[in-house]
Amino acid sequence: MFKRLKGNLFFKNSILYTIGSMIVPMIGFIMLPVYTNYLSTSEYGIMTTVQTLVGMIQIFLALSLNSAVTRFFYDFLHDPGKQKKYISSILTFVLLFSTILSLILILFSNVLGPIIFKSIPLNPYFFYMVGISWASALFTIPMALFRAQEKAGTFVFINILKAILIMSITLYLIIGKGMGAESALIANLMISFVFVLIIYVILFIKLKFSFDIVFIKNSLLLSIPIIPHVASGWIIKSSDRIILEKFIDISEIGLYAVAVQISMVLSLFYDSINSALAPRYNRLKKEKKDTAAKKLLKTFNFIVIIFGLLSIPISMYAIKVFTATEYHSAVLLIPFLIIGHMVKGFYFVPVAKLFYMKKTKAIATSSSIAAIINISVNFVAIPFIGVYGAIISTIIAEIVRFLLIYNASMKLSNI
Repeated sequence: MFKRLKGNLFFKNSILYTIGSMIVPMIGFIMLPVYTNYLSTSEYGIMTTVQTLVGMIQIFLALSLNSAVTRFFYDFLHDPGKQKKYISSILTFVLLFSTILSLILILFSNVLGPIIFKSIPLNPYFFYMVGISWASALFTIPMALFRAQEKAGTFVFINILKAILIMSITLYLIIGKGMGAESALIANLMISFVFVLIIYVILFIKLKFSFDIVFIKNSLLLSIPIIPHVASGWIIKSSDRIILEKFIDISEIGLYAVAVQISMVLSLFYDSINSALAPRYNRLKKEKKDTAAKKLLKTFNFIVIIFGLLSIPISMYAIKVFTATEYHSAVLLIPFLIIGHMVKGFYFVPVAKLFYMKKTKAIATSSSIAAIINISVNFVAIPFIGVYGAIISTIIAEIVRFLLIYNASMKLSNI
């Protein structure tokens, strides 16, 4: 059995993606004692709120074209020349589009800043937010390429190196320079920019410059309908912190953010397995290996259940170990947060089916409905029960999204 697993590409890539994805939260655990001892709950709340907004803005800066790369890459498997031309065209388009849009955001910062932030200073945090979003958006395209090529080793090495460098500079700035909430943001901006610069230079030398309008148009036709889906995922997972900032003290957001970061390890674990699931499922379906593809999805569901249940006591214990006493009350939030992550884990399976069939509109519709429900419940519940309102809204939205997407996958599979 061990030999079979050793020779299984999905299994090997799952392990590698898990290692790569887990290194980030592991570094987060290492940093938690530093953050909770050197930052007040308010400073921690500011830092995590800005980082949360980055996740949303980068979606629109990249137009979700990383998803298109993962899918269209396989259409050119037998034509390396056309494949290189396609990848180069997408890289060029995202570089131009994200840069122009980022400059527009900075130009109108005095108008947009007060809308986005209530208790967080516009200067410098708005500019950190835009800069990190720009670099993160550009970073997603080459990483999607490595996933499509099933180069899990390269993917993992880059993520680990990037995370370690960000951690090192953050430690220097927060302890050595006493820069507080800005430390992690400055470190992230610096290292992300350097990585983007190096990777893009290497890729353009290897691929050569290309800007094929047809490739870009076809990719946008696939990726733009996915934007509501991806944005809805962010809304369900993270928008609560933006809404919380409008209704509760920023220090309470700091406590909530600690619980979210600890529980997020499970979600990152699911994401890492899905990083191997999506390309492997696409390849199996392309090769007409339907039985193996179905078995792959069943295995993923089993992983969601087992690791979800195990993570509850582990996450609760982690808060006690990795945080200062001031943050320990966050342990009460863990079980509820884990439930939301487990529901999201099951959601990946019907999404894989629909994405292979290129039925992204169904994905976008279900996610959009769930996001609207999430925001509505947040605004109703948060003013009365604070962070618990945010957690309840997430669980409800994830259940609705899963049921809608599951129903869509069953209907379209039978057509």
